[in-house]
Amino acid sequence: MRILGGILLGSMLLSTGPVLAEDDASELRALKARLRQLEQKMEVQARKEEALAARQSAMQDTRMAAKAPVPFDPCASGKLCYKGVTFTFGGWVDLTGIYRTRNLASDTGSVYAFIPFPQSKNFNTGESRFSARQTRFSVLAEAEVFANTRVAGYGELDLEGAAQTANSVATNSFNPRLRQASVEISRSDLGLHVLAGQSWSLNAPSKAGIDPRGVDAPGVIDFESVPGFLAARQPGIRVWQDIGPEFKLAVSAENPQTSFFGGNAPLVGTPAVGPQGVLNPNLLVNLTGPGGSFFNNANNVSLNHVPDFTVKGAWDPRLGAYKLHVEGWAMYRDFYDRFNFANHDVSTVSFGGHFSAEIVPKLLELQGSASHGALGRFTAAPFPDATVRQDGTIQPLPITAFLLGTVWHTTPSLDLYAYAGLEKTKPTFSNVGTVPFGYGNPLYNNLGCNIENSPAATCNGNTSEVRQYTAGFYDTIFKGDYGAIKAGIQYSYNQRFAFAGVGGAPRTDDHIIMSQIRYYPFSP
Repeated sequence: MRILGGILLGSMLLSTGPVLAEDDASELRALKARLRQLEQKMEVQARKEEALAARQSAMQDTRMAAKAPVPFDPCASGKLCYKGVTFTFGGWVDLTGIYRTRNLASDTGSVYAFIPFPQSKNFNTGESRFSARQTRFSVLAEAEVFANTRVAGYGELDLEGAAQTANSVATNSFNPRLRQASVEISRSDLGLHVLAGQSWSLNAPSKAGIDPRGVDAPGVIDFESVPGFLAARQPGIRVWQDIGPEFKLAVSAENPQTSFFGGNAPLVGTPAVGPQGVLNPNLLVNLTGPGGSFFNNANNVSLNHVPDFTVKGAWDPRLGAYKLHVEGWAMYRDFYDRFNFANHDVSTVSFGGHFSAEIVPKLLELQGSASHGALGRFTAAPFPDATVRQDGTIQPLPITAFLLGTVWHTTPSLDLYAYAGLEKTKPTFSNVGTVPFGYGNPLYNNLGCNIENSPAATCNGNTSEVRQYTAGFYDTIFKGDYGAIKAGIQYSYNQRFAFAGVGGAPRTDDHIIMSQIRYYPFSP
């Protein structure tokens, strides 16, 4: 700009020559002043353009950073690393105290569909015990094997296994149990993930996105959770895609099993029910593994020949300081049996949804779930998946489940929670003349359900619904470099309702109190 002004000024001086009048000198000074003003305006404009370009560049960098995946830290603080693999340990040491007004002869998980009617002696006997079997250990191994390619292996064990040698008489020698064992491969540049192994079923609710290793389970002590919380852990393969920063879509194929109704109990593979629970020896719904099959000969496996297929969408919208997670899923299942020289199968589609929301950021949380379909083996009750007609054809049992709960973080160390949930089904039966078949048949005998010591045949008592109302607290007693110690107490009121039969519709309930102390050695 200064060079341009000098050129213009020199040209003018050359043109005027050495003899300039005083008026000409004044005009020249005015021209110089105008040139300086022009230079200043052009400099201001140039600075504005530079600032605008800088802001546009910064905005572009921000957008790119938002789209870019979070970089993998090969050895974050507090983690163990070996040959480029990062290990994250988890788990806890647990002691749970259990008291029930009705004796379920059950450990830390309450089997709600087996709360006894007054017919049973254990209706009038309480139950009290301690258990350390919720103790758990987990390890996550992660590595970035190629650019944008991350591999994660995860394993998780607890002590809820109960081989026939396990007992509470002398040594309480309960055996470790496989909960999860999976490998996940992720391409951050493609937003693509693949998981293979044993993990939570895809229809189990997540707290954010598609979480293959954790679930948004009610924060209660009872290992059976709350009615309305549907989930299973099983082997299979899962693929999911990140669609932008907020939406994810997943599909899975998982190991199938069918819980057929046999007598009063939804037992996996038990030959299905005939008149008032009489089992037909010509009906095959399961097989017992032979020696060397790596199955316990006290357990049966059903005849499924098609995997369970599930598709799920998860949405995590950005709402400022508020967190919200919404998901919906649909699941295809196929049930299978053989009767009188013929195979039978039936296909079903179930569906459900879940949400988790912060009502007040970092203070009050709310979650809810709803589902419907042939979901018996996924329920907390549990319910059966299906029953059979007299000709061996299969009748799926429709289950409807709801759950609603809230957690109040009253202080940084104290959480209060409350949940309510239910699971229910409809009567599913057929008759041949006056001979009743199926589940919830009104011709079944319930005359003895309210009479202690009456014969078993006088109380069919097919469960129609279970409900629970529960509340409790969890307090962090200590937290530091050596982990954390937490303690809590839970109370729940549980109800079991049966279908009406000859003699009425029996019902029962159970008051359950549980306490818990846990040490988290790997807590940050």
